[in-house]
Amino acid sequence: MTTITRAIAVTTLWTVAFIAAAEAPGDFAQRQPLATSAAKAFQRIELPDSVYDGAARPDLGDLRVFNADGGLVPYAFVPRPAPVAAGAPRRPLALFPLTVDTTRPEAGGLSINVRRDAAGTTVDVRSRDGTPVSGTRVVGYLIDAGADAAPLVALVLPLPAGATVNARLRIDASDDLDRWRTVVADAPLLSLEFNGRRLTRDRVELPPLQAHYLRITWLAATGPELTAVEGAVGDRIVEQPRRVRTVPGTADGEAFVFDLGAALPVDRLTLELPEVNTVAPVVWEARVNVQDKWRYVGAAVAYRLRGDAGETVDAGHALAPTTIRYVRARLDPNAGGVGATSPTLAAGWYPQEIVFAARGNDPFELAYGNRSAAPVALSMATLVPGYVPGKPLPDNVGAAGLSATPSAINRSALREPLDVKRWLLWGTLVAASLLLGYMALRLSRQMRANDERAKR
Repeated sequence: MTTITRAIAVTTLWTVAFIAAAEAPGDFAQRQPLATSAAKAFQRIELPDSVYDGAARPDLGDLRVFNADGGLVPYAFVPRPAPVAAGAPRRPLALFPLTVDTTRPEAGGLSINVRRDAAGTTVDVRSRDGTPVSGTRVVGYLIDAGADAAPLVALVLPLPAGATVNARLRIDASDDLDRWRTVVADAPLLSLEFNGRRLTRDRVELPPLQAHYLRITWLAATGPELTAVEGAVGDRIVEQPRRVRTVPGTADGEAFVFDLGAALPVDRLTLELPEVNTVAPVVWEARVNVQDKWRYVGAAVAYRLRGDAGETVDAGHALAPTTIRYVRARLDPNAGGVGATSPTLAAGWYPQEIVFAARGNDPFELAYGNRSAAPVALSMATLVPGYVPGKPLPDNVGAAGLSATPSAINRSALREPLDVKRWLLWGTLVAASLLLGYMALRLSRQMRANDERAKR
């Protein structure tokens, strides 16, 4: 019994030692060297697509940073600032139609003057040579945003109830009604009814804007009649452009399945329809692994419509950043399908950033691709002294970049790791069974010996 107990103890100690063995760069499937800025205690880098494609864990828990000596250096993921909620406060804005005669193409060649007195506000529209302009064709609208210090981040243009609208517009800004700058070159305005559902897009996003006057101009000959306008005000974080991965779809009954090729922190899904004048209500589902169950992530209406000023497509379905690889788009069977060709999926995401301590000799390198590696990332507050969430990083954080493409080092690291817990459990059960068998055998022999002595 002592021998069996000793064997179990030795096996357990060997297992713990195996798990706690120090990691080295060669333990990972891929490594990618970095170029770092000098004289900085920390370095910051945006993770490339190669990390997402090569990582063995969806949460990037197998990501490591090594120095030139093969030493592991600590790192932390940089939290992404949350954008301002869509429900920014609104305020009504003064709206004036710009009407011209049929010989004038648009509002860009007009001279506009605004007078305010006790009787109200009057807008005087003239040609550039001073000739008064009158007419019945509305080519745009003038908006008096006032002198409010809060910036505008969107315009909301209520459309006539029940009307069918498919128009595109341009928005210019000015402080003196003379010098204009374009702030939105091309934006859609929609109000459509299909299969008992109404699709409305009456909000135009703006870069944070402070201007006294705005001018709306239709890109086609005419546009819908507007009777009111509201401005959404408040500060907004200017987001960096998303990375987008576009993949083809595979038909699955009345649905289409898409494989992004890697687990990505997706926050926007856009169904790119193959044929114009298509409206497709869609239910979005997603999962990380093939064996996982599909989970609901939202519903939207995908569309691709032809108008006088060109095609209008939907802006995609926004969702909270979710790590997914496989996406299924379930279409409403009553919508008539999307045509003979399968659609494609454009998945957008913001790549994660890390900050690592520049300890040891450079060059540093990213290493990833190890199924047995556990997460080691620290929090930003732990890694970087003086870090304050939502504030710029301290001055001792430099910018790093990639200096080469990833190189394959150890493909065996991507194999499924040994399930130590399962084997340890089975080993313990087998050892216990052997121990019980040994004890039963000894007991049996002892009982026979006692019987033989009793017969004598």
